[in-house]
Amino acid sequence: MGREIKVKAWDEELKLMYDGDKIESRDDLQAYLSYGELVIFRITNGEYTQLTNLQCTGLPDKNGKVIYDGDILQVPDLYETPENTSTTYHTDVIDFEEYGWRLGGSQLCEDYQYISYECEVVGNIYENPELIEV
Repeated sequence: MGREIKVKAWDEELKLMYDGDKIESRDDLQAYLSYGELVIFRITNGEYTQLTNLQCTGLPDKNGKVIYDGDILQVPDLYETPENTSTTYHTDVIDFEEYGWRLGGSQLCEDYQYISYECEVVGNIYENPELIEV
C-alpha cells in the first residue's frame, strides 16, 4: 500500500477552495493524471476549467494543521538579544519548486521540526493574499 497523497484545488474563477473530500465527492469536479502530473477540472455545461492543484507538504504546523503548497505561515524571527526577549513574527509562503519545498525562498531540508514546532498556518495566497508581507 502506497502513501496517501493529499491535495486541495483552487478555483480562481469562482474563488473557491476544494479539499480532497470535495474533489472526490462532487460530480462537477474531475481529477486526472496527465503526463505524471495531477490535473483537476471543474466541468460546467460541458466546459472544462482547470483548477490550481495544491499538494500537501506532509508537515503539520505547530497546531497540527496540515500545510499545503501556497499556505502562508506566521514564522518567528530567529533573533533575540538580552534586551529584547519578545518574539516577533513575519509571514512566509510555502511553495514547491523544481528541487523541493521552500519557505520564503529557503530550501526546506533540515528545518522540518522548526516548522512543526514554531510556525502557524494563517491563510493561503489564494484566499488571503493580504497576509503576504511585501
